[in-house]
Amino acid sequence: MRITELLEGKHFNDLDFVRDSEDGREIDFDLPEDLIHFMNSDDHVYRRHLHHPVLQCIHQSKKKVKTKPSLFKPAVENSYKLYTKKFPIRELPNELDEKMCNAICEKLHEQVCKDISEGKYKD
Repeated sequence: MRITELLEGKHFNDLDFVRDSEDGREIDFDLPEDLIHFMNSDDHVYRRHLHHPVLQCIHQSKKKVKTKPSLFKPAVENSYKLYTKKFPIRELPNELDEKMCNAICEKLHEQVCKDISEGKYKD
């Protein structure tokens, strides 16, 4: 796999993911995108937290019932706890604020609905 070859021998630390700002140190990456990637690519997180809301979206879309992004909120909150344990960067907040949580839920909902419409999920 090409990414493995590129990262082979590379050691990361907190300094690779934070930057100095006027308010002190803050993360230097897109947390919502990274969390969504984590939720989709970590098998344990996907099966325990994300799979059920995805199934609900699939079933409701088959019945032509509109789904809401809030369906993903428990999955996002629980996954974030696991994310901070796996990646203990000091600058990460202990909990997601409501605005960021809702934004992540909306992105996930949009992504899942798009995947459903494109036929990604098969019976």
